[in-house]
Parts: sequence; structure tokens; C-alpha cells
Amino acid sequence: MRVLVTGDRGVLGRAVRAAVEADGHVVTGYDLASGDDVRDAAALASAALDQDAIVHLAGLPGDQEDNPDQVMAVNLAGTWNVLLAARATGVRRVVHASSGKALGMLERDPDYLPVDDRHRGLPSKPYALSKWLSEEMCEAFTRDTGITTICLRPVFVADEAAWEKLSEQAELPPARGAAWHLGAVVDVRDVANAFVAALTCPDPTHARLLLCADDVAADRPTVEVLREHLPDVPWRGASLGTDSRTALADSAAARSVLGWSPRHGWWNRGGRRGS
Repeated sequence: MRVLVTGDRGVLGRAVRAAVEADGHVVTGYDLASGDDVRDAAALASAALDQDAIVHLAGLPGDQEDNPDQVMAVNLAGTWNVLLAARATGVRRVVHASSGKALGMLERDPDYLPVDDRHRGLPSKPYALSKWLSEEMCEAFTRDTGITTICLRPVFVADEAAWEKLSEQAELPPARGAAWHLGAVVDVRDVANAFVAALTCPDPTHARLLLCADDVAADRPTVEVLREHLPDVPWRGASLGTDSRTALADSAAARSVLGWSPRHGWWNRGGRRGS
């Protein structure tokens, strides 16, 4: 398969590109660091010629407090241009990098736990809103064109450097100036593997899929974490034992649609040190 990967020179982009190539696909990169801008619709359409799929990772990775308009402009216009390029060139599958923040994580307590892909979205911060609206755009585009769109929603993505910083922590630290993050983390290698799986999985038409490690990012049981942080949020998952370390974000849909499961988590700090 020939795959155009936007944002292939970023931290996640490098991991995804390597995994896609390791799976035997031929990758064409498209990154601002190489002079390629997703806001340039004509250039993007040209890059998409003769491609079988597009993996869309390019975009501003978080809230820019001094320039929220830029986040919306790059992330929304970039996604729109990717979708237009797919339609113009006959690409039949687009895999879009969304975020768990599309569900309002870090903005408010969830309606229920574990959070899953049926949870309402409606975020308000620019980055999260750009991801939610991009997902809506993908779904509308699929209804109109029949082109498959798969929106992957990783929670906090930890690469080797991040795991090293977290190696002696007893719990994933709170996000600065934001609400609690649900103790949700996912290894960058697992995220990369999810993108690979999304390229060849049976056609789901349109899907939105949370990606999270199986265990909560804490050295204590899930019930203790819940008692401290979210005692009033209803639990809808399987019954929790006193020693259970079940994650508070549910990746069941990704397992079903992609045949994906995370291999790394907090208990062994991404597989880089023992518990």
C-alpha cells in the first residue's frame, strides 16, 4: 500500500512512519519541516496522487494560549484539505489523528466511567474543539463520499523520553492549570501500531476510537484513585476488585474495529522498567 503521512517528522509522526514502513507499506512524507504545509490545498492534492491511503497527523499539538486562532486554522483547514485531496485523487481511506481531548478531557469531570467512544464531546478549548470538529467533518465527508475515515483518539502519548521522566513517579502528574486527566496514558509504539492497523482493518465506514493503556497511570488500585478524584462519577464498567488497576478510558471499540490491543502501560512504565 502507498501511504501519504502528513506530519511525519513530528514525535508521533516518526513513530507512525517507522511502523507503517515496517509493515511493508511505501510512505510519502508531508511535513512543515520539509516545507510542506497542510494549508496548501493544491500541494496536498498533488502529494496525494497515486496514494492508496492518507494518515493525517499534521497540526498544532496543543493549545497556543497566545494564538488560539492559529490552532483552529491549521487543524481544521488542514483536515479539510486532506479530505478534499482524498476525494480529488481517489484515495479511499483517511486515518486521522484526533485526541481523547475531543471528549472534553481536562475540561470537566466525565459523565460516567470508564470514558468510552460513546461519551459526549462538546469540548471548548481550541485544540480539543479543533479535534472534535475535525471528527465531525470526517463523518460528514464519509456520508457524502463513501470514503472511509477513521479518527484515532490517543490519550496522553508517552514516548521514551516521557517514560523516563515518569519512571520514578507514583502517578501521572496532573496537567498544569487543567482538570484531572483521568490517569490515562498510552505508549507511542501502541499508538503507531493502531495507525498501522487502521490502514488495513475491515472497512468501518467511519469510526472514532479511543487509544489508552489497559491500566490506570498510578501505583495504587483504581478504586483508590476514583475515591480521591471522582467519587461522585458513576462507574459503568465491569465490577472493580480492590486490587484492580483498570484504566479509566475504555479502548474496547479500537480492539473491535482494529483488532488492536496495547502492549505497554503504567505498571511497567511502557515496558522500560519492572513494576
